[in-house]
Amino acid sequence: MMKKIILLIPFLLFAFVKVHVNKKRIYPGEEVVFTIEATGNKIEFPKIDNIAGFNVQGSAVTQNITILNGTMQKTVSKSYIFFPDKSLIIPAFKVKVDGKVFTTEPIPIKISKPSQSKDKNFKIELSVNKKNVHLEEPVIFKISFYQNENTNPQSIEIQKPNFKNFFTKLLSKKERKKDGFVITDYTFLLIPQKTGLYKIGPILGKIGYLDKESPFNDPFFNLMTSTLKYKNIFSNSVDLNVTEIPSDTVYGKFKAELKADKTEARSQEPVKIVLNIKGCGDFYDLPNFKLNIPDATVYENAPKIETYVKNGNLCGTYTKEFTVVSEHSFKVPHISFYGFYDSKTEKVTTNSIYVKIKGGKIIHKNTAKEPLKVEKIVYKQKDNYLLSGILFLLGAIVGFLLAKITEMKKNDDKSNIYKKIKKANDKDLFNILLEYSYDPDIEHYLKLLEENIYGGKKHKINKKEIIKIIKKIKK
Repeated sequence: MMKKIILLIPFLLFAFVKVHVNKKRIYPGEEVVFTIEATGNKIEFPKIDNIAGFNVQGSAVTQNITILNGTMQKTVSKSYIFFPDKSLIIPAFKVKVDGKVFTTEPIPIKISKPSQSKDKNFKIELSVNKKNVHLEEPVIFKISFYQNENTNPQSIEIQKPNFKNFFTKLLSKKERKKDGFVITDYTFLLIPQKTGLYKIGPILGKIGYLDKESPFNDPFFNLMTSTLKYKNIFSNSVDLNVTEIPSDTVYGKFKAELKADKTEARSQEPVKIVLNIKGCGDFYDLPNFKLNIPDATVYENAPKIETYVKNGNLCGTYTKEFTVVSEHSFKVPHISFYGFYDSKTEKVTTNSIYVKIKGGKIIHKNTAKEPLKVEKIVYKQKDNYLLSGILFLLGAIVGFLLAKITEMKKNDDKSNIYKKIKKANDKDLFNILLEYSYDPDIEHYLKLLEENIYGGKKHKINKKEIIKIIKKIKK
């Protein structure tokens, strides 16, 4: 009798990798979703931060697990979202599945050139206040979004323009109504950082509406199954021609001056110097000005810049504060720079300031051409050893007494300075501590005190800690 032999052959699940995109032809600014799908047990995806030079803006992972005849296998899909503005080829990537390396197929993406959409309900309009500008010359750029008053979309997304080589700042967002449309104006300040011909736009707007796919004519089911469907609209584009300005200049027309809170002070008393610049131009490109005052200590704060738009120009003020501490009278020299406006270069110069220090040290400058001659005078006398011995003994006694008196005075001075610190207000404490400004810990407290005195701050000053630091310094 013959026996039947039955072979049980399990269904084999093979490892594989494939790729796809949501669309192969897009408009500039539209998203591309690139997906790598791998099936196997152990899957290693490549690290992808950018695709053909375009940064990946987001990623997502989905996973399905299949068990057949006791064999488990998973399929993992990883999607990458990016926004190209020119045609490209998505390169091949390597994916490792169950120890085997797979190479994906390259995928070409074509960019179609858009024209401004003609839609009865929506429109995006780009505009600039001038098309020919100099380097660093501010430009007012505006995005105007038109929406028919009778429409009610659930989502509106407007693409940000490519502002490469421009300093940008959003100045305002305002709404207005005209001819049955609600118009939202986004106003930007652009400051070109590089010369050349620039085309800004077109930019993409996505209008999202609820798409109801429920087979039930019931509001409940409609809400449960509604999804957003988008309609794309495109703006116009604008051109900008940016030309050079002379080197070592700042675009704009400015006026500048120096002010002091006092022109007479005591030795080591802080003097506040303020640099004020006002006008219209590129305030953000002004240099970091310094004060060059010999034999004085100069502290400085970061500049404060306030701007506004007037008649299509960027105008405002630049303010920088300095604190000068000196033992002698000093001169704050003028500060100058060059501005470029209306195709003309103009030197902008401040005044100078002289500050007199009462009772301060006098610094002599030897202006003579010949060096000063000092004659040595020698006194001759007969030797008298007894007198010399008596004088030596008296000198030793006097020296000992002077040393003791000096030591007592030093101890008394130390006690006095600690008492002064305990009783001092912020300004007096600042003056006391200047003598020890070489110490990093004291310098820290000097900065806090300066902010309290001139910056309106309310830092808590630990006087006990300061006394400990000075005791350590005086050891």
